[in-house]
This record gives sequence, C-alpha cells and structure tokens, in this order.
Amino acid sequence: MKISHLVNLFLSLSILGILSFNQTAFATISHYNPPEILARANITDGFNIPPMSFLNNTSPVINNNGDVAFKIVSVGGVNTQVIWVKKHEEASGTILYEAPDERFITEPSISNNGKIAFNLYDEGVTDGLFLLDIETKDAEQVLDPDNRPIQFYTYPQVLSNNSIYFRGTDDFNDRSYFEYNGVKLNKIISEGVESLGIKSSYLFRPTVNEVGQIAFKARLGDKGQWDESNPDSIILLTPGTSPVQTNMTKTIIAKDTDGDPHSVYTKFGNSVSLSNHGLVAFMGVISDSKKVIVVSKDNILTTYAKEGESGISEIEMFAPKINDQGTVLFRARDIEGKRSLFLADGVNVKRVIGEGDEIQTDLGTGKILSNPNFPGFGGEIDMNDQGEIVFYCFIVSSDNKELGSAVYKITPKNN
Repeated sequence: MKISHLVNLFLSLSILGILSFNQTAFATISHYNPPEILARANITDGFNIPPMSFLNNTSPVINNNGDVAFKIVSVGGVNTQVIWVKKHEEASGTILYEAPDERFITEPSISNNGKIAFNLYDEGVTDGLFLLDIETKDAEQVLDPDNRPIQFYTYPQVLSNNSIYFRGTDDFNDRSYFEYNGVKLNKIISEGVESLGIKSSYLFRPTVNEVGQIAFKARLGDKGQWDESNPDSIILLTPGTSPVQTNMTKTIIAKDTDGDPHSVYTKFGNSVSLSNHGLVAFMGVISDSKKVIVVSKDNILTTYAKEGESGISEIEMFAPKINDQGTVLFRARDIEGKRSLFLADGVNVKRVIGEGDEIQTDLGTGKILSNPNFPGFGGEIDMNDQGEIVFYCFIVSSDNKELGSAVYKITPKNN
C-alpha cells in the first residue's frame, strides 16, 4: 500500500476515533423515569419517617450503588437528629443512626462501599469524626478530637478506601483541609500561611474525588482579609506519587477580575464539584452580571449553561454537581421564574423537574410547591455516575393541601 494511502487511512481512523469520543462525551441527556418518593416528613403523618418529624433544607446524598442517606433534624416530636438510609436493594429506608442527646449531626457523605461520614457537635463542643456502616449498622468514632487543635470538623467526605477529608477550624479560627487515613491526620493546606504556593485568607468548602484530588474556592490574601475585593480563585490540588499527602501539585482553574483583570469572571459561587476524572464544575458571574455554569476539563473552560439562554432565567447560588459522564446537575429558575433542576452536558441543557410540576406521593398525585413567597426546593442536590438524582422539596396535594417535605430519587430510563 502506498504511503499516501496509509496516511489517508490513519487520518480517517483518527477522525472516526475523535467523532466516537465526542459522541460518547456529549451523549444526549437521558430521559428520566417519574420521581420516586423515598420519604416524607409531616406533623400529622409521614412516609418512611415517623409523624412529628422535620426536614429542614435537607441535602440528600447518593453513591454509585444507588444507596441514599440524609439527615433528619427532629424525629417523632423529639429534638433528636438522626441519619436515614435506604440501600438500593431495599424497598424502603429506615433510621440507621440516632445522635446522643444535645448533639447535632453535620450533613453526611456516603462512599461507594457504604460508609457514611459525619461529625457530632454542639455549641463549643465537637466529638470528632464518625463512620456509619450501612451493612453492619455500626457507627464508630474514627477520629477522637482529644489533644487535637481542631474546634470544628466541617464538610466530611469519605472515599471508598475509608479515608476522610474535611475542613477543620482551629483555636484561632483559621481553617485547614485535612485528610485522615485511619492512622494519621495529614494537614493539606491552611489559611494565613504560604501553603503549596497559595496564601489564602479564607478556604471555602472543599470537594474530593476518589483519587484524592481536591477542588475548592480560595480567597487570597493575608489572614483576616475576607473582603469581597480580595482575589478569588478556583483551585485543583492533585496528589503526587509520594504517600505524603502534602506532596500535591496545584492547578489554578480560574481567577476572578480581582486577581486577573483579563478574567471574564467577576466572582464565583462558594462551592464547586469534582468528578473522578478531574472535571471541575463551578458557578461564575461574568462581566454582564449573568451567572454561568462552567466546567474545566484539562484546564480548558467550557460554559455549559448561562442565564437568559436554554430556558434559564436565573441560576441559583447552590453548588452544581458533575459526574464522571461529564453531566452537570444544577438549580436554576426557568423562564417562568419557577425553581427547577437542570442538566447540562456541554451541548444540551434540559429542565428535569420544577416547582408546580405534578409528582407522585405516597398519598396519590401531588405537586411540588409553587409559591412566590416560599421555595419549593431546599438544600443541596446530588447525582451519581449513573445519572441518578436525589433532591429535597416541599409537596402539596392536587388541591394545594400541604403534605410536608420529602426526599425523591429520579432514575434515568436507561437504568
């Protein structure tokens, strides 16, 4: 075969490969089955939750097995916080953990191997970190706060290897990111000091993936310089080959105009999302004051959604959620001003469900509350790598009688 023919064949195969990759990377957003109610809290009754229980801006979480967990702030008329869990194979969920008297529970996270991480605390008191096993139902204190200079343990996230990452606040009200691997507590980065080439005045909520990458928003400057005029950056830390966690490389994903006058972003949302493939999703505000959902892949930024386009009137100030398929879930108002959940994949934007939409409840057909004076959705949303979505909302009957607050799960039709 002539060399020119070989070159043409190679180019053809390369183009086919690129097309195949693009079709996979930007597959059409799935169609979804009707939402499935998992639990409902109300004063007079409840579904899979005792009566006189309360959910308050609950943020349910879901792992890749389809197991779901969330916190109930008060159960059965008693001021006791609990963790509710539904394993994928179970017909209904149940309360799996009850906090001791006078203790609160942080929003839990759940790993793919069925471990739930959380912190117990009260005003001025912390009990360290705990792991709840959804199979054995045992809760174990894995990090005792005694003799540790940490006053607050926030945003605990557990990985499949049982390592827990969290943001800790010390006696001087300075925040640091930590990793606890079951043996050693490793400090990764801290406020007020030069750390990994970053000097942060404030470290916002971090997010971690299974390979130990950490993405977050940092406000740069000296200690105490928290003013909005200080530069903000979206940063990704990637662990090196050394087992020492602090051996990490830094990637600046984006800067605001306070840090780079040529930036298109005037500010960022406080929380970001990170996939296991290193995709970082964040909310930014651009120069025309419109909010956008942006994804960084290999440090190339792509706008996935923008206010005033694709049926979106306003993007809400909640963290987006990106999965390994490159699909982003986020909260926004539709063109009618109703709060809704949207999906975007870099090509398409799709409204999944929103206020006023019909939804099945345990008491028959109902609706998600649509009231200009009260939001129909609350808390953070979550999505796994299979595209399964969990969310918290307020529901009413078809004739607008209050049914309470509920947690739902939506599954793609191809699942």
